[in-house]
Amino acid sequence: MVEGNYSVPGGFLASRISPKRTKPFIMSACPTAIPDMFEIGHISHPGRKRLLNEDTYDLDSASGLAVVVDGMGGPDAGDIAASFVRDQLRKGLQQGDSPSEALRNAGQALRIQRPQQGSQPSGASAIAARYSEDGLHLAWVGTCRAIFSDGRHFRTVAADAGAATAGKATGTGANVIQALGVTPTEKLCIFEARMAFRRGQSIMLCTDGMLEACSGPELEASLCDARLGAQEAVEILLMHALRGEANNNLTALLLRLA
Repeated sequence: MVEGNYSVPGGFLASRISPKRTKPFIMSACPTAIPDMFEIGHISHPGRKRLLNEDTYDLDSASGLAVVVDGMGGPDAGDIAASFVRDQLRKGLQQGDSPSEALRNAGQALRIQRPQQGSQPSGASAIAARYSEDGLHLAWVGTCRAIFSDGRHFRTVAADAGAATAGKATGTGANVIQALGVTPTEKLCIFEARMAFRRGQSIMLCTDGMLEACSGPELEASLCDARLGAQEAVEILLMHALRGEANNNLTALLLRLA
């Protein structure tokens, strides 16, 4: 299991999976895992303007689960909410919940655990993924996103037609004000996508801070260059992001099927 954040000098993450140039990671054989060569890159940074990193993430390769969470609410609020949601998502997914069910249950649990008080409630955006031989099943709420690459091109993963559950939203823009723990459970708009996942393809789960801080050419150069290891790819993206304003926390979890 990989869990963020692990800070080291310079703001980069110390990978528990591999050194900087990542070698393919062989996933353990189990019914839900991909029985193939799987490479992982993960990184998180508070950005240039914020002292606190309210992002977090989790990866359970043996069970085929991945989560990225972006907390909101400031010190002693957003980071705590994000960690709570991360742990709830991991628990739900490991118990067999679908990604969308896990998100909905985590949001409800956070509302019970931390009742909203005052003008600055705490909550979180999140994206959860389950991967198997059948492909990827993603669900997200709020500002977290998934970027898919086939090795030549990349694109932001869009929700399947009719796959927005509950709530009322018109396109991804309506997602911005939604947050687990803040938005009432019955009004959460959770988007879902199912897709094939084959050799040479990758999926990057990330917070909006990373996505907004990197340009299209920078994303393409990192995600579509087969010469780069997965860890190198996310470290290069972080360097690009930190050359700009980097107003928000920056987090990415890259999964590549070698």
